[in-house]
Amino acid sequence: IIAFDSKKTDLIEWSYFNKNLLIPHQISSLGFAENILEGTLNKKINKSGAGKLNGYREILNLINDTKIDAVIIFGEANEIFESKDLKALLEAAIQNNIIIAANRTTADFVLHSSLIDTEYSIHKTEKKLIERSEVLGSSKTFPLAKAS
Repeated sequence: IIAFDSKKTDLIEWSYFNKNLLIPHQISSLGFAENILEGTLNKKINKSGAGKLNGYREILNLINDTKIDAVIIFGEANEIFESKDLKALLEAAIQNNIIIAANRTTADFVLHSSLIDTEYSIHKTEKKLIERSEVLGSSKTFPLAKAS
């Protein structure tokens, strides 16, 4: 769970609201979010790294080692999209088919899913190398849809 300063109140409210669903899970967090979650959940939270940059790297490594099932972020869109370190973490989550919740509503749906308490295998696909001509455009043309 990653939270930006602007979302401290949201994290507190959300963690209280979802306390019973969060307690059984192992949770890793960064910085002040760890303290908030330990307080609201009354359980030990795994703190990732010393400092924000090391924390992102540690979570990135956990994602690549398939030791994280979901990334939940509390932040404003501009905060999320402007962070290069968070962008790398999100790219790794996408490549590893890890759940990403970038707002409170999505986080609620993830936690309240019937799959949350079941054994679930993450489906991984082999990466397909894309030919340069496919990226830059090929001789194929595609008809455009007509507006009605």
